Amino acid sequence: MKRLLLTLFATLLFFQSYSQENIIIADLDDDFANIDSIAPQQKFKSIHMLGVRYGYSFCTVSSSPTVGEEYLQCPMNFSLLYTYYHALWDQLFNFGIQFGVKYGEEGYSSKYEQWGERYEIIEIPLVSQFKIDFSRFRLLVNAGGYYGYRISTARESGWDQYDLRHDYGILGGLGLAVVFKPFEIQIEGNYKFSLCSIYHTNKFSDQYWMLCYPRNIMLSVGLFVHLW
Repeated sequence: MKRLLLTLFATLLFFQSYSQENIIIADLDDDFANIDSIAPQQKFKSIHMLGVRYGYSFCTVSSSPTVGEEYLQCPMNFSLLYTYYHALWDQLFNFGIQFGVKYGEEGYSSKYEQWGERYEIIEIPLVSQFKIDFSRFRLLVNAGGYYGYRISTARESGWDQYDLRHDYGILGGLGLAVVFKPFEIQIEGNYKFSLCSIYHTNKFSDQYWMLCYPRNIMLSVGLFVHLW
């Protein structure tokens, strides 16, 4: 009886192990069969550029109370800029940063003779520049800010203690770049709004305060060289 039970037990173990072996072999996939067909991860090379820019501005102010402000054309604007394009998290290839130094002029004209201003400035812009590449072109989107200093004024009396010479504000705009390495031409239109008035609120009256914030439309063309 014991011999019969041992024989049956051994037979069951044999068939169980044989069936499991067949199942394992049947379900086993070759994970490395298609390894040569897997596309490699896309690599992005960072771009460093140095360039010069010329700009033509249409300048005015937002004032309260109004000074009869109108646009003043300012053709003298020059910038030296550094641009760095990089991949965010090594996946998004549309991001860049741009900063430099700008020398130019601003101001406003007025329909009233006693108002109007033209002055020279120096600025340090810091801009996030988003780009979309297609063929030899880039679509550019700018958003950022700046710090500036009003150097001199065309006013005969010059600056006085009621003028604010430090300046800061926001800017943004669109552009199109044409790439022919190692050079790149960028054509842009930007809008700049100052958050600092030209005058102290009580420059003209202690009773009636004045706010006078510059705002400009800037058209520009720049030539950049790819450093590495």
